[in-house]
Amino acid sequence: MVRLPKIHIKVPGTSANLGPGFDLMGLALDIHNEFEFQFSKEITETKTELKNGKTLPFSKKEDLVLSSYLSYFSKFAKDITPPPYHCKMTLALPLKGGLGSSASAIVAGLCLAKEVHRRLSPESLPREQEFTQYLAEFEGHPDNTLPAYLGGFVFAYSTFGETLRYFRKKFPSSVSIFVLTPEYSVSTEESRKTLPKSYVTSDVIFNLSRIGAWMHFLDKRKFGDLLVGLEDKMHTPYRIPNSSPLFPLADTLKQEGIGYCLSGSGPSLLIFLERKALKSKLHELESKVSKIMKESGITYQFRRVKPDGVGVRIKMK
Repeated sequence: MVRLPKIHIKVPGTSANLGPGFDLMGLALDIHNEFEFQFSKEITETKTELKNGKTLPFSKKEDLVLSSYLSYFSKFAKDITPPPYHCKMTLALPLKGGLGSSASAIVAGLCLAKEVHRRLSPESLPREQEFTQYLAEFEGHPDNTLPAYLGGFVFAYSTFGETLRYFRKKFPSSVSIFVLTPEYSVSTEESRKTLPKSYVTSDVIFNLSRIGAWMHFLDKRKFGDLLVGLEDKMHTPYRIPNSSPLFPLADTLKQEGIGYCLSGSGPSLLIFLERKALKSKLHELESKVSKIMKESGITYQFRRVKPDGVGVRIKMK
């Protein structure tokens, strides 16, 4: 039997949609979940725990690392019995926070399975295109899983069973990014129920034009293009309605001309400042955020993040 090494997998968080790019655009962030896997002949049953010893925040049925790991073999290596493992997790991404915690688990599970497959039967490994296609299809949100796997800004689509298509770009360093995460969670499934079943043509055209502004921003690095590119009429108005506790903050940011968007389905927000204006505007921004969130009675985390340009990292020990 082939001896399997310890495998350490580090996966960045992601922010999907990015305003108008609903299910199309995503960005990897330098907040990471880490997974350490150990195999041995003495391990006869898969076991998962947190490295800090605390109780897992999900049940075995909700373990996306395990379900994606097993699904890989059903898809690409049916003749291999998936070896059980012991996993220790370090989770920096909030569950149901809109920062790609589910995508990180799926990427970790599928990449682990591929590494095991590589050692047990390298001649039957799937091609990279087949692997990324399955990675995109597993969750159904390539704007989450692809940036987590590849790093950077990713525009990806695969609809109606067609071949996955995507391109990757570096996010401009001229823009600083902040993440505001309220201390409550939002289920992606429940959040999707707030969206209409159809849209008026003018709103669709509006979003298409804003995606064009995003592309121009990525090429020319003009902050004004980003401010236009973040505008959205297809999911943000439905997920941050007037009754939302985040509405006062979103409305203030809009009035102040500060770029923002929901991260995925929320509740986290990404806030963008031009780097050269950071010193003059950051203190004022933090004060406004603090005042509005205090008035809303919501505790929160506010932190600066950087784009992650690497994606998944895999090390053998």
